[in-house]
Amino acid sequence: MGFGLLFFGYAATFLMSLNNFGFLFRLTGCAVMLSGLSRLEAFERRFFYAKLCCVLMLILSAIDCGTNFVLQNSLIEIPGFLEKSVSVIFAVSTVIFHLLIYFAIYKIASDVGVNKIRINTVRNAVFSAIELLIFVSLGISFLLKAPFVKYLYFAAILYPFVIFLLNLALFYSCYKNICEEGDEEAPRKASKIPFLNKLFEVSEKKEMEIYEKSKGYAENYIKRENEEKKRKNRKKRRKK
Repeated sequence: MGFGLLFFGYAATFLMSLNNFGFLFRLTGCAVMLSGLSRLEAFERRFFYAKLCCVLMLILSAIDCGTNFVLQNSLIEIPGFLEKSVSVIFAVSTVIFHLLIYFAIYKIASDVGVNKIRINTVRNAVFSAIELLIFVSLGISFLLKAPFVKYLYFAAILYPFVIFLLNLALFYSCYKNICEEGDEEAPRKASKIPFLNKLFEVSEKKEMEIYEKSKGYAENYIKRENEEKKRKNRKKRRKK
């Protein structure tokens, strides 16, 4: 449906890119996310706006990739303001992208009636708003040279990882619980990555165990309730 591509593209863009070749991971990740959003757009038109923002992120990632290639393979100097401008615009685009993704997922989750995903989407949106507040507070504190600026700086570094992990969990939940009409009973498609297949198998096995336990508990509870009703009916008959 597209959530799987969104999951892997997002992981590549924001987590796998934390290395010396991050510009390549960001470029690849944005391209994969764009592919996933193009598929999701067919089911919910609001993904179109997130796709437009992803196109901008892809262009910025391509510029970043080009500047890094030039810096490493030639003597040409890239103006410092260009790199900073690309980073700032990418950061702003990321904030807008998240808001648009939350809006689209909230709508599609409401349409299919998956309340847990809808609630988690609101939760992630609140956490993202807190992240934005932290960055604004950091900027103001830095300008005012406030003594607690180092704590905000530390929070600004670590807090985004919380957002990224929550979003990955949200996308995975969408992948598992939201599908095309008619695919509700269809088996999960095997991944080309063996590790992911094992991970899905363990997850599905645990879910099945929980389901069986819940089913057994419900059946026993109903059985006890029926037996209790029968005993009460017998007592009433004896009194009569």
